[in-house]
Amino acid sequence: MLKLDNIKIEVRKMDISGFVRGLTIYESIFGMLQGQIAVQDSTNFFDNFIGTELAGVDISFSYLDQEFACSFWMDGISDMKMKPDKKNYNIHLKSVHVPNFADTVNSVYNGTSDEIIAKIFADVSADDNTIAIDSRAVTSGRYIAPNIPAKECFTTLIANAYAVDQSGIFMYERFSDTNTVRITSLHDMVDNVFVDSSGAPVIVKQGIMDKKDLNPLLVLGTADEFEMREYSMNLIQKLEDGIYGEAINVINLDETKKTENITKEATSVPKTKFKLSDKLYANDVKSVLANRGDVASGTIINGTIRVFNTAMDVNNMTALPGLGCGMTVEVAMGGNEEQGTGRHDGKWLVKHIQHNLTQVNGEYNYYQNLGLVRE
Repeated sequence: MLKLDNIKIEVRKMDISGFVRGLTIYESIFGMLQGQIAVQDSTNFFDNFIGTELAGVDISFSYLDQEFACSFWMDGISDMKMKPDKKNYNIHLKSVHVPNFADTVNSVYNGTSDEIIAKIFADVSADDNTIAIDSRAVTSGRYIAPNIPAKECFTTLIANAYAVDQSGIFMYERFSDTNTVRITSLHDMVDNVFVDSSGAPVIVKQGIMDKKDLNPLLVLGTADEFEMREYSMNLIQKLEDGIYGEAINVINLDETKKTENITKEATSVPKTKFKLSDKLYANDVKSVLANRGDVASGTIINGTIRVFNTAMDVNNMTALPGLGCGMTVEVAMGGNEEQGTGRHDGKWLVKHIQHNLTQVNGEYNYYQNLGLVRE
């Protein structure tokens, strides 16, 4: 069994790892980190140390000679069971960025969508918080933030942005990135293959039955349970909504001109959309949201939906160090007479990861649950 070393779970710089029963950290390409700590408190830590204000939580450990560290804010306590000699409760965690993203923004920004997001991020975040631009946006123009939370700004900008590779953009955080926020296009995610030290793609596979005299590293990426959670679910509704093609009629309000775009898709559903005026501002300055409702934007959104049409869960996998959401892995479930020919093998995009750390007799085990998607 592969163990964690040098683990520290600190609340206000006090290490509580000794009476933590389990730790769960969740990451997703749709947002920031969150988590939960299951505590068995026999030292009255709750009464003597935890206050009502925000408390910083720092988590660090080493796993297979790699160091990991990440910070959170405590977001409340739930499910407390009190006994004469101890208390059992759950500490909820939110990303260190969440309080900053609640700050209001009242300013005017110009540039590409990724540049505007980076500027807003710098305005509301501390100096030690970093943002990584993996993919450049092609959408550009002016954005006015009318005294609203930064989170709402990010949501609006991401929903209307797409990259130079003509795919949608995501803003998210990985546990292995030490609180770095990433902006990545769907195209670059699919091309971001998770590889081992030799550069070979890492394979997620079913557990090895005979573990006697086995090299412990061979169990990396093995899981006992694969579950096909969705396979073309709600397909009829999706066809009705036109995800495989829309005949979009665009009305340019500043030109009073209607453009009919006829697609060859058999599943097309005619729709009329009112595009934001290209002449909203003086001096030929466009809004960064001017693409909303146009044909290119609709096509990109449809492509993003199709990628998430098939979903599979991989549970209790021996953790792969450094694996993060927004990467792709090779799945090798194999095939036999009962299971078929391995039609679900191949490349899958990691949509989310649940990191599970459990303590047994003073030692921490590390497993991952993966949420995988593909078209």
